[in-house]
Amino acid sequence: MNLMISLKSEFLKTKRSPIWLFTIAMALIVPIFVLIIFKEEHDGVPSDQIKVFSKDAWNFYFYQGRGMISIVFLPMFIVLISALLPQIEYRNHTWKQVFASPQSYWKIYFSKFLIFNAFMICFFIAHGLFMGVSGMFSGMLNPKFNFAGNQVDWSQYLMKMSQAYLAILPLATLQFWLGLRFKSFLIPIGVGVLFSILGMINMIGYKLIDPDKFFFNYAAFIFFKENVARIPYVLWASTAYAVAFLLIGFLDFSRIRER
Repeated sequence: MNLMISLKSEFLKTKRSPIWLFTIAMALIVPIFVLIIFKEEHDGVPSDQIKVFSKDAWNFYFYQGRGMISIVFLPMFIVLISALLPQIEYRNHTWKQVFASPQSYWKIYFSKFLIFNAFMICFFIAHGLFMGVSGMFSGMLNPKFNFAGNQVDWSQYLMKMSQAYLAILPLATLQFWLGLRFKSFLIPIGVGVLFSILGMINMIGYKLIDPDKFFFNYAAFIFFKENVARIPYVLWASTAYAVAFLLIGFLDFSRIRER
């Protein structure tokens, strides 16, 4: 059984699960929230954002959305989806069937990881599309923001979203491993939430270690403009962490036969 057949099999397993709907719902939260909070006036007083919007409306709008997902909703999505995907096998008691199928452990493991990445990419794409729709509605509701007189710098946007994807990979690979490792979904969720909170506290509050060495908050770390000089280091470190967790997770997955 080649990898493409394994991928098709993993994809078909997700068709009857609520994971796709969950991904779309998570991608919708920030565009709706941004649409609600950005207005021309607040309590009858002209918004401070009008001058900023009128100069670079679309890029400013997408920037705000990217900040919200990088700091809060992207890590939250990763933590939750990493717990939901393995539950397809645990809930249906199909691990023995999976291991009895004519495919190697690496095909099982990496096909599941690629499907996991497909949901991550779907989240990014859906977020961008919904932000565009949200911006169109915001432009109709708030004409002074001058959306019609500006356009999105797509090359900059794609670069920043690609950086966010690379920065979140260490958390994604670790959570993916934990989701496969433990039958209880509460363990990977608990670990992810705990360390994400500790990472944010370490970055903006009590800095026990250098924030650029704490991979749980890499996506948030590279968003802040004062950290621009550290982005290359963070992305290389992120790649190294991701490869390490992916390999360790595979070794653990191939060793433990009973689930």
